[in-house]
Amino acid sequence: MPQDAYTLRHLCRELNNAFSNGKINKIIQPSNDDIIFTIYTAKKTERLLISVNPSCPRIGVYNGTAQAPLTAPNFCMLLRKHLLSATINQISLVGFDRIVKIDFTSSEEFFDARSLTLYIELMGRYSNVILTENGKVIGGNRGINNFDNGVRPLIAQHPYVLPPASNKKEPCDKTLISDFLTAEDTDAATLICTRVQGVAQSTATEIINGFTARYGAYTKDKIEQFFNFLNEFLYSENSSPCVIVENDSVKDVCAYPYATVSGDIKSFDTLMQAEEYYFSARDKERKFKEKYTRLSSIINAQIKKAKKRLTAINSKLKDASSAEENRLKGEILLANIYRVKQGDTLLKAENYYDGTTIDIELDPTISPSKNAERFYKKYNKQKRTIEVLSVQKEGATEELNYLTAVLDELSLSNDIDDLNSVQSELERSGLIALKQQQKGKAKNVAQTPYREYTVAGYTVLCGKNNHANDELCRSARQEDIWLHVKDGHSSHVIIKTNGATPYFESTSNTSKVLPKKVIEIAGEICAYYSKARQTDKAEIICTLKKYIKKPKGARPGTWLYENETSFTVTPNAHNENLKEN
Repeated sequence: MPQDAYTLRHLCRELNNAFSNGKINKIIQPSNDDIIFTIYTAKKTERLLISVNPSCPRIGVYNGTAQAPLTAPNFCMLLRKHLLSATINQISLVGFDRIVKIDFTSSEEFFDARSLTLYIELMGRYSNVILTENGKVIGGNRGINNFDNGVRPLIAQHPYVLPPASNKKEPCDKTLISDFLTAEDTDAATLICTRVQGVAQSTATEIINGFTARYGAYTKDKIEQFFNFLNEFLYSENSSPCVIVENDSVKDVCAYPYATVSGDIKSFDTLMQAEEYYFSARDKERKFKEKYTRLSSIINAQIKKAKKRLTAINSKLKDASSAEENRLKGEILLANIYRVKQGDTLLKAENYYDGTTIDIELDPTISPSKNAERFYKKYNKQKRTIEVLSVQKEGATEELNYLTAVLDELSLSNDIDDLNSVQSELERSGLIALKQQQKGKAKNVAQTPYREYTVAGYTVLCGKNNHANDELCRSARQEDIWLHVKDGHSSHVIIKTNGATPYFESTSNTSKVLPKKVIEIAGEICAYYSKARQTDKAEIICTLKKYIKKPKGARPGTWLYENETSFTVTPNAHNENLKEN
């Protein structure tokens, strides 16, 4: 994203207009990288976020929720000591680099007013927040008393020194003209990034695009035009803030729509609003991905264990599959025991069940009767093993099917609430430990266990996880309609009929008939929250609630049904019918 000096220059102008003369009322540091100031202004109370997270350092307004830790970090305490009740004089960009400074005046009773400056260096992994007074360092978020690889000293009570200048220059520096002239032939956008201070690659590409549209392709005989256009672009006061969205995901935030960045444009009145929207959306996406990955890892680990257990059971069952053969050998050996002598190693005898010849291996060290007893003992042991393993196999298969269903639930998650619902199911199933504050509250599946829709005046409920599906089915009335995807995992859906009769139920009372369209829409919702979402068609089964039954001891989400009817639908979320929680 172009979070460069060009964008920050526009942002600082807006922040200065919004927070100038504001008074610091509260300071919290919810994480090591984030600091939030609550500021009283003449118009309203606003919050200012400073983040030096290496992946996305920024400064801007903050409308989210953040909890202060029980024990404030040292730097937060330092800021409270010096800046609480201080007044913001100005927010500005330092030169043309990714450094923002905030000038404060702090008035203390019985003391003269003090002038302090907070420097916010938004430079990737080198990002830092440093508080100074009269040009001398008081403290820093990343710590002080270090020498920044021996290049820049940051020592308490020593002068604050800006990060060392590179070979880049400010855009207004006219010596850039000669630099451009003497530069080796290279891509023009790369030339800007390597020679001009505070310009991101995307901004440089946009500059070249604008220059080409006005003057034609960049060549060295257009150096002065190029230099003037560069300054006109970078120091322009005009802006049209926007967020660029692609495939339902935020892609970029710009001071104005970049023609060189593809995607849909979402416009905002101010760059502050655009950045707040962009970073909030990106933070949600990041949290969603992190939580999705963690839950997926937990479920897949359990699936791997279940498959390994099932493989071991099948292997043992295979070893025990010769039980009937051993019984048969013991039986035929007893029938032919008169033919066997002590020391024989093999008996060839007729299998009187099918007339074939069977070879029976004998242990020459034991008697013929002991050999027969050996076959029967092995048969009985294998028979008991099969009985035990068959029960274990059924349990392991049921567990594997359940875990696969939960993984399907996870894959259908659209937002963080859906992930919380899956996490709640994993907690209730004992697959992950309940958090301390949640213990004793395990019966609460989620704050919103169902998706609630209104369709033609009827309420349609869709379960968010298997536990919610069970509670939904148990709470439904006998005359309500139950829907599910045929031969697959899906959310359970209930239609509250309110006494209306569905089209598939024969009845003499035709005064109130539930519209077929309601059932079709409910089926489309059911199909959407199943693996059939990726297909064009899905078969839905539906019946009355009185015809479904929960088997004793069955896994969550498992129900038997009868007297069902079926129909085919196209999966559809029908968010237009979704009731806001």
